[in-house]
Amino acid sequence: MNVLQSRESRECPKSLESPVSPVSEGQELRELARAYAVRTACRKPGSASKALFQLVRHLSTLEKRAGEEVEMGWLTPFFDEWYRLSEPFLDLGKTRDHYLAEFIAGFRKVRVLIGEGDTFNKALKAVEKLSPSQLPVIPKMPNAPQSWRRVAALHRELSRLCGVNVYFLSYRDAAKACENLSHQEAHTITGALVRLGVIEMVRKGKAGLNGGKAAEFRYLLPLDESLGDEDDEIPL
Repeated sequence: MNVLQSRESRECPKSLESPVSPVSEGQELRELARAYAVRTACRKPGSASKALFQLVRHLSTLEKRAGEEVEMGWLTPFFDEWYRLSEPFLDLGKTRDHYLAEFIAGFRKVRVLIGEGDTFNKALKAVEKLSPSQLPVIPKMPNAPQSWRRVAALHRELSRLCGVNVYFLSYRDAAKACENLSHQEAHTITGALVRLGVIEMVRKGKAGLNGGKAAEFRYLLPLDESLGDEDDEIPL
């Protein structure tokens, strides 16, 4: 039995930190993985290695969300889907086994997960360019402070750039959305945004400068207000 299957079979504990049951979480992870396989499939010749590594990065992000290493038996069906969709554009001199080996080896090469590192920097850059009138309007509090709206804008951009409904963000990084904002203040603002229905906390993070883990969020407001450059999306 693989890791995620074993998680699904456990009884869901009633906890404020785990609002999603293991069954629904496992189903959501499979649906996301399948969507990633479709989204990252090759659309032109010569793009296989780059596209396949994007799939690996997406699946590595799901692995981190699961909180433990996922068995290859769970992952390979999504490679198979990617391969089926990509096959018309793959190198005729390379077999399926070649791409499967590249897929498996890719997990050791991932250094930056989706929603972290380069993606965060792109989101922050986009938010820094926004004028006050371009920041998200919080329906439940239209007159919310600009610092709240700028943190909300960072969540919006991360959600847009990742192309998924769940992403990672630490409070220290959230504080960078507004000048002179401390990570403690960012933590408090995040709690307010959750209460106001701007974002949902999917999983709490873990404190620590070195061993810390960013929290996971879902942006709940429409993304069509996002004014970021489409060219900044993660390349396929």
